[in-house]
Amino acid sequence: MPDTTFKYAPPPVLDDPGADDWTRPFWDAAAEERLTAPRCAVCGKFRLPPGRFCSNCLSQRFDWVDLPGSGTLFSFIVVRHPLRPDVAPYVPYVPAVVEADGAPGCRFISNVVDVDPDEIACGMGLRVVWNHVNENFVLPFWTEA
Repeated sequence: MPDTTFKYAPPPVLDDPGADDWTRPFWDAAAEERLTAPRCAVCGKFRLPPGRFCSNCLSQRFDWVDLPGSGTLFSFIVVRHPLRPDVAPYVPYVPAVVEADGAPGCRFISNVVDVDPDEIACGMGLRVVWNHVNENFVLPFWTEA
C-alpha cells in the first residue's frame, strides 16, 4: 500500500543506508529536519556524497553546514512503469537531482513529491520536505517551492 503522506512518493525504503563516521552528521541533522552538506575546511568546496578526501585539495578536514532547504531541479525522470509487481501502487514517482541553495556545486539525489509529474520541469524551484521512514530514519524529499 502506498505511503499516503506524500503524493507521488517512491516505493518505501526497505532499510536505512547505514550511517558511518563520514555520513552520520547528515543523518543526525535529517532526524532533526535540517538539511546539511559537508564543506572542506581548507578550500571551502562542498562535496556530496561525503567522502574521506576533498576532490579539490585532498584535505580530510570538513565542516557540516546547515543549508536553507531550498534548491533548483537539475535533472529528473518520471518512473511510470514498475519493474516489479509490488512497486505498481507507487508509480508514477520522480527520482531527481536537486542543486541545493547555499552550497555551490552540491547536488542531492532524492525524489520530487506532491507535484504532478507532468508539471515538473528542470529549473523549477524546490524546497525540502521530510519523510519519516521510521523513528530512527528520516529522508529528505523535495517539493515545489
